[in-house]
Amino acid sequence: MRLKIAKSITQRSYELIRAQILRGELNASQRLTEAYFAKLFGISKSPIREALNRLEAEGLITIQPRRGAFVRDFSPRDTEEIYEMREILETSAVRNLELNAKTIAQLRAAVDAAEAHLNQNDREKYVCADADFHRILAQSNPNSRLRKVLESMHDQMLILRHKTFALSGRNSVKQHREIAQALEQGNREAAAQLMSEHIRAVRQSLLEDIQQKHAQPAPPEIEPSSARRGPKAERNAPAPSNR
Repeated sequence: MRLKIAKSITQRSYELIRAQILRGELNASQRLTEAYFAKLFGISKSPIREALNRLEAEGLITIQPRRGAFVRDFSPRDTEEIYEMREILETSAVRNLELNAKTIAQLRAAVDAAEAHLNQNDREKYVCADADFHRILAQSNPNSRLRKVLESMHDQMLILRHKTFALSGRNSVKQHREIAQALEQGNREAAAQLMSEHIRAVRQSLLEDIQQKHAQPAPPEIEPSSARRGPKAERNAPAPSNR
């Protein structure tokens, strides 16, 4: 009889790999193999395989037979479609959200946090604060299906937001503040128009950057450096498997 893999090991593996992807520590040129992560975490390959399958289902990676897994590389077409969808959904969310003093305060706090992290050049915290602004707007909408769709796009958007940090971070903070001010004044239509302009501006900056990089020769495929493993990685790694 074979013992079932402890769910905690698979879950922890998934969380650690996902965190590295969303922090931008892994990219599309790195081949993410089961053997690499099994050695890094000190466990067998089976929980790694399950974790990678889950990440693929969420759209964060692609798994290619006999080659390994790769962080999702968004093409110009992918980016166009994602931001077109965002513009439709988020302008609708702004027009129909349940507006109150608490929501306004949360939006202002998210903008202030993003600006502070941008001034400190803290990419990871800025990305979280930037995402919080959009999440607050989505969660304040009474349409549960709209909220669910926007939430399902969240992780893929985090990958793209890491790329837009240097491209449009300063403008995004300014545009977010203008959206919050329009909502505070009760002008939902103006806020929706500002949201549309904001998403289009970010999309354009990102498309120009992606198209420029796609025009360059593709970098050679490599596995993540084993040098990443240090005391912090070892403290966070799952407990070694008994298998």
